[in-house]
Amino acid sequence: MASDRGAAFITGGTGAVGSAVARAFLAAGYRVAVTYRGAEGWSALRAAERNAADEGRLLGLSVDVTDPSAVRRAADKAAGDLDGLDVLLHVAGGFSGGKNVDAVEPETVRAMIDLNLLSAFWAARAVAPHAKRSARGRLLFVSSRGALEPGSGAAAYAASKLGLHALVASLANELKDAGVTANAVLPGLIDTPANRRAMPKGAFDDWVKPEAIAATLLFLASDEASSTSGALIPIYGRS
Repeated sequence: MASDRGAAFITGGTGAVGSAVARAFLAAGYRVAVTYRGAEGWSALRAAERNAADEGRLLGLSVDVTDPSAVRRAADKAAGDLDGLDVLLHVAGGFSGGKNVDAVEPETVRAMIDLNLLSAFWAARAVAPHAKRSARGRLLFVSSRGALEPGSGAAAYAASKLGLHALVASLANELKDAGVTANAVLPGLIDTPANRRAMPKGAFDDWVKPEAIAATLLFLASDEASSTSGALIPIYGRS
């Protein structure tokens, strides 16, 4: 195992992207807490990283990331169990689209804002106090190319992700004196099992691999990236 790099809190840490991020950070020497909603995903990650879980370097927390109190409790527990929190990796989010603005249901709009913007807000709010006590505090978020290049039928999703960009810019300004950075990565189409099922004729080799997203986040969490804050970094692959 690599030398200790600190502790990371990963929302949505058992999905296709989140689990790749968790594995990469564990391999790099981080202690890791992941939030999850489905027990199956957590069981799979725990089985794949059994040594880390048994050694207390991997913690799983069942959390509704749209509930600010639940997120705060989870972050505080993770900090207690992992001896602090240095890095937030906000991977949780969701997509719903296919209808133009004049036909989209109000509950869909609210769900996109809850999942993609407010969940990020609550995660940052919960982790920031811990990150400010760290010598290497990082708040990192997964956004989307779709925030900058929205297609028809995706207005609610794009608007919620674009709001996330404003949050990142605000955090970068608010936390710079504390030495905490805030950045977001913007993947294009991600090569996940769900996307392959939805687009079986897609050019899979051109899609962004979850491991590429994890590698970029690892760099942004590193000491070498300490001067980078407020950035929106594209990860488009060849899509």
